[in-house]
Amino acid sequence: MKLKAIKKYNLFIAFLIAVLGFGSACKKETEVSPAYGSPSATYKIYGKIISADGTKIPAIRVIMQTDKIYSLSDSMLSDSDGNYLVIVGGRGGSDSFQLKFEDIDGAKNGNFQMKDTTIKFVDPEFINGGFWYLGETSKKVNIKLEEEL
Repeated sequence: MKLKAIKKYNLFIAFLIAVLGFGSACKKETEVSPAYGSPSATYKIYGKIISADGTKIPAIRVIMQTDKIYSLSDSMLSDSDGNYLVIVGGRGGSDSFQLKFEDIDGAKNGNFQMKDTTIKFVDPEFINGGFWYLGETSKKVNIKLEEEL
């Protein structure tokens, strides 16, 4: 009699736990449960830096603006062919980023004016995402710098 009562009690507790959502569903071994947090994504901005006459400009510092200031820790130099690549994390979806292009080598490759620009991602398409990580997107932005007068 006592064993019968315990079995009924266990069935009632199991039913209650399942109804309240405390139970776990069976999953495939490859499935991963999503973590709590905010969606995030990776944005890649790349391109070529050229002069007004189309000459490739090396050694231009590309600085990413973070928290309303430009930080040298978030910077890189264009390579010998004027190519640059900036990778930044964001919240996902449409977003915009401030970049500053600054000539730091003096007259070696010509003197060029500094340029600030805003790169906008409007409804970007993300790849390689999953759960809270939306994936990555990229945008090619070629920059033309004017020579100092």
